[in-house]
Amino acid sequence: MRLSVNRILLVIISVCDMDMPPQRSCLISEDCWREVTGKMPIPCVDTIVWNEHRFLMGWRTIQPYKNVWALLGGRITRGESFSQTAIRQCRESGLTIHKPYYVGIFPVRLPSRHDMAICMAAEWRSGDPTPTPELSRYAWFEADRIDRVRPIGANYKKMLRDWWKKSKLQARATRAICAPV
Repeated sequence: MRLSVNRILLVIISVCDMDMPPQRSCLISEDCWREVTGKMPIPCVDTIVWNEHRFLMGWRTIQPYKNVWALLGGRITRGESFSQTAIRQCRESGLTIHKPYYVGIFPVRLPSRHDMAICMAAEWRSGDPTPTPELSRYAWFEADRIDRVRPIGANYKKMLRDWWKKSKLQARATRAICAPV
């Protein structure tokens, strides 16, 4: 069965009751998923959870990027903002975050699909990360040592570098504004 792009979008946004947690019954069929991913990028949110000068990563257990350090992330559900997606995904991992903010958009081209990763960053508030079906364990890394995190997906490294660069620029600007004259 050939689906038009408009029909595919309608299926994606109407397939689940978003008041309920995602369950297998609300997922689209494998055939429909292949058709969708063959025609358009899939939006997702990856979140940099930070605490002072450290950031959190999880060891990824599924494709793509199996067996690398990854950011907490996943698909945006119908009706969610980027911030709401970041909060939900972190909550699913046992974390409470504070004031998610936008870092950038990072196109991700994989052999089987094309994703658009919206990177958010948020300060950790509470909770210990717990394993999920996607991430088996977690570790905090020093922000000024991003290049020492190995193995790591190239897209995650780009997100972290952009976040750290913006964080340092913002800190400098804040110090300049608050400096005594």
